Amino acid sequence: MIHVYFVDKTKLSGRRLVDELNKLGPVQEIKKAFSISFENRRPFASVLIRNRSIKLVLRTQHRIANQRILSIDCVADKSFDHTVVLDSKYDIDVELMKWLGEAYHSSK
Repeated sequence: MIHVYFVDKTKLSGRRLVDELNKLGPVQEIKKAFSISFENRRPFASVLIRNRSIKLVLRTQHRIANQRILSIDCVADKSFDHTVVLDSKYDIDVELMKWLGEAYHSSK
């Protein structure tokens, strides 16, 4: 589902993000009004499609200190939403997948 949005709206390979997420285990893509949510048992990430980029929000149980993180919101005790902008397929790298892996495993 998401790869259609990526191909039409950005230069990113959305299929690559979905393929990488599926390596973590079963992932459900839930289409919402303005975003797509990725869920294991609970939501662990979501994407918002922009004109030339994608805004990825991932939830972890700790703060991630990194230049790539645009904002961090504390949503509950020991639960943080981190926002990252993906401008190219090269932004879907080992570092990002490590963060998504943490988010995925904490959503069980």
